[in-house]
Amino acid sequence: MESLIFRVLDAQVIHGRADETAISDERGTTSFAQLLHESASLGAGLHHMGIEVGTRVVVDLPARRDLVVAVLALARIGAVPADTADFRLVGSPPVLHAPATEVTWEVLDRAGRVEPHPAPASDPDGYEDLMRAAYGEILATLEAGGTIA
Repeated sequence: MESLIFRVLDAQVIHGRADETAISDERGTTSFAQLLHESASLGAGLHHMGIEVGTRVVVDLPARRDLVVAVLALARIGAVPADTADFRLVGSPPVLHAPATEVTWEVLDRAGRVEPHPAPASDPDGYEDLMRAAYGEILATLEAGGTIA
């Protein structure tokens, strides 16, 4: 079976929804193609910081758009949502607190644009259930081709 992130986001772009609105909020709209680019870039930036498959990450982001991009970026890597962890993505604007440093969202995004993180072919056992339990509404809305408002 294809990975969760591929089905939720990449497949939407492949199947013709690239220009359709994925997110609509007070900051404007974001298409599925833009969301794919942003989450893949952030995913690569997070990966450069040492987050990989199975790494536990605390995500505490108040802004809906930032939360969506972060969740999708973590799913591209295979990182695991957690209540406590060495890596914490928090605040507004978001900052990654890592064991030895803090990095802003903007720096992570720029670092990842050189080589955005691809969607994995498949997920580790139980990963999809874990992500759906933590972020089911976000994942279900996008997988159905809907708009997060």
